[in-house]
Amino acid sequence: MLNGKKIREFRVSLGYTARDIENLTKNSKYETSISKSYLEELERGDKTNPSLQKVVVLASVLRCKIDDLVVSQ
Repeated sequence: MLNGKKIREFRVSLGYTARDIENLTKNSKYETSISKSYLEELERGDKTNPSLQKVVVLASVLRCKIDDLVVSQ
């Protein structure tokens, strides 16, 4: 399960808006994109179990490890 607060912290620390993340993930080097609304849902905790592919892309764009975005049990 992803930690939405951590996603937001990484995004803000890089100076990115949700729209920036959407635009960055539209790059052809990524296999999937993350829309602004989807990212906002992740950050709010409305969506907590995205596909592994989306998590990998998100970690890459946010320059962190997947483990940094996951809620520890």
